[in-house]
Amino acid sequence: MNNQFLDALDQFVFIVDTEYKIRAFNKSFASLYFSHFDVYPEIGQEGLMNYSPNLGELVRSSFKRGFSGERFKINNQVNGVYLEFTVSPIFDENQKVDSLVVSAHETTQTNNLIKKVSAQEEKYQYVVENIHDVIFQTDVVGNWTFLNKAWTDIFQYTVDESLNTPFYSYLHPDDVRKNELLFEPLINRKKKFCRHVIRYITKAGKVRWIKVFATLLINEDDEIIGTTGTLRDITDEKVNAHFNELLLNNVRDLICIHNQDGTYLFVSPSIEDLTGFKPHELIGKSPYDFFHPDDLKLVKERHQEVLRTKGDSTYTSCRFLKKNGDYVWVESNSKIFFDEYEIENRIITSTHEIQERKLAEESMMKALQKEKELNELKSRFVAMTTHEFKTPLSTISSSADIIEMYTERSLNADTENIIKQVKNINVEVLRMTNMMDASLFLGKIEANKTEVNKEEIDLVSLVQYIIDRQVRHQKDKRKLYFELRGTVKKVFADAQHLEHILDNLISNAFKYSPNKPSPALILTFNENNFTIDIIDYGLGIPQNQHKKVYSSFFRGDNVRNIKGTGLGLLIVYNLVKMNGGKITFESEENQGTTFTLEFPYR
Repeated sequence: MNNQFLDALDQFVFIVDTEYKIRAFNKSFASLYFSHFDVYPEIGQEGLMNYSPNLGELVRSSFKRGFSGERFKINNQVNGVYLEFTVSPIFDENQKVDSLVVSAHETTQTNNLIKKVSAQEEKYQYVVENIHDVIFQTDVVGNWTFLNKAWTDIFQYTVDESLNTPFYSYLHPDDVRKNELLFEPLINRKKKFCRHVIRYITKAGKVRWIKVFATLLINEDDEIIGTTGTLRDITDEKVNAHFNELLLNNVRDLICIHNQDGTYLFVSPSIEDLTGFKPHELIGKSPYDFFHPDDLKLVKERHQEVLRTKGDSTYTSCRFLKKNGDYVWVESNSKIFFDEYEIENRIITSTHEIQERKLAEESMMKALQKEKELNELKSRFVAMTTHEFKTPLSTISSSADIIEMYTERSLNADTENIIKQVKNINVEVLRMTNMMDASLFLGKIEANKTEVNKEEIDLVSLVQYIIDRQVRHQKDKRKLYFELRGTVKKVFADAQHLEHILDNLISNAFKYSPNKPSPALILTFNENNFTIDIIDYGLGIPQNQHKKVYSSFFRGDNVRNIKGTGLGLLIVYNLVKMNGGKITFESEENQGTTFTLEFPYR
């Protein structure tokens, strides 16, 4: 309040709050009531009734009418001076009276003085004109007799064109009868004031939702001479409330607002679909009463984390109690925010059900655990059977060698047949031994018992050595074409793994291209990696079986009588991945196959 303005008024003016503490006053008021004080009392420190018995009596007997929303005038004698008081209520945003503006003038003054006081009252009109709510008065038949500037701001009608017109002509047509019913108890003096929400129509034809507060104007003969009160535009609040209601009633997620200790302040209706509880059954209670005992520690830790982070979201998965006694898995997103209305930090949570996801995760974990156990069992079985097979196979191979040695001393038709069969035995023993070795090696890889030991190697020499060894074993005397591209660079790799990979792919290139041109190997040193292409012109892999190439015991339908274990490519695939490489292939049946290996230099 501008004290200079108040001091310019000849009339006595002060403002008092609901505790009857003075919030502002002018010099005229002070000279009348505080002349016996050395200094003026502090604003807001003392109750108004402490300063003057006469003024205290006025407060007790009359100001309650003002705090009920009534604007009135009253005469009273204070400190020997006869005064006429005008009491005007000031409303807050919730349409509650939070203070009274009281002005007074001496009733014994002349007409000229009365006119002067009236002129001063006009200056005080700014208090009314700067209020955002419409302040109104009507006569006994409902015509506007007073409207402040807020009327034009909200409804676009000027005050002049609206005065002396019926207020109900501005109502929404569908709300006229409703308004009559709401005002009826007030007109019949069954209640002291009327408060309701009604629709008005602006000059542009738009609907505005208005909160009405009205009370009766009574003359000295106790006759109703009209009404007075306020009109507050709550259209935006109404629209927001409407959309909030739509949101809360149609979103499946559970939205809650909590005190900082977790106590529920608000619970959205979706709680009933999620748990069977109704919102009011949780209000005022602690969420810890509803969490599964095994999840309490985690939830409390997340709660403290929310309070510490001051604005960051925190996610928590836990089990929440349902009304039927069961628990449901939910995931909550929690965040702290400042509630400007209550001037308090709050926590808002958004929660949705994850029961199916949790059950799927549990099922998956069980399946993974079972698969892990099966893999371990398979590894143990492979290791055991490999060992158990290799011992008799070694014995058979040794016995066959002895038989071959004895039969070679006395060659005849029968012994030649025996030698032939013995050699077949050795071939099959070797094949089975290779299969056992491959199975054992694959089992170690799958059990993560194979380590990668990289060191600097001479890649060109290693590749050439592997090619020479493979070519020596070819009965058809075919060679392998070797091409080197790019500038040779240092390579760090696991030589044994790389040798195993190339041995398998080069052997396959020869084995699956009988009576075809010799295979080829191209080693290329690129800027950031090196690649090895192994190319053959043989049987190729049928298109419909490309996805099965790296499967256990896979063999193409077109390999016919060519022997193999069906494990080689799976071992190659795993070794390439373990060494940080990549393997791809292109193949066309009866045209050949190209496998491409790609490795980093380190």
